[in-house]
Amino acid sequence: MKDETIKLRSDLKKLKFLLIGLTIIELANILLMFTRDVLWFKFYNLQWVIFGIHYSIAAIFIWFIWKKMPLEKKSKSNNTFLILFFGIIGMWLWMPNKKEVNKLIQKQS
Repeated sequence: MKDETIKLRSDLKKLKFLLIGLTIIELANILLMFTRDVLWFKFYNLQWVIFGIHYSIAAIFIWFIWKKMPLEKKSKSNNTFLILFFGIIGMWLWMPNKKEVNKLIQKQS
């Protein structure tokens, strides 16, 4: 049981680092879009790469919610809709803090 809790915490940290990286990419893209119009149009095809990264990470989050998180089915579906409809903001809203992680681990035990 202890190994599962350590693995859950480790996986959540990895997801947080992925989310930080995605946030930096998205913020840089928005900053580029509003400040350097010519440069943004020059790198317009890069948008498809950014969309691909965004939806790949969203798919990882949804997979993690359904396969790894010890939650009820209704809560899992609510979290999935949160990520799908709110995107990166939904991912940040879903990310559990330390108190929530401890509560999940106690439920799991």
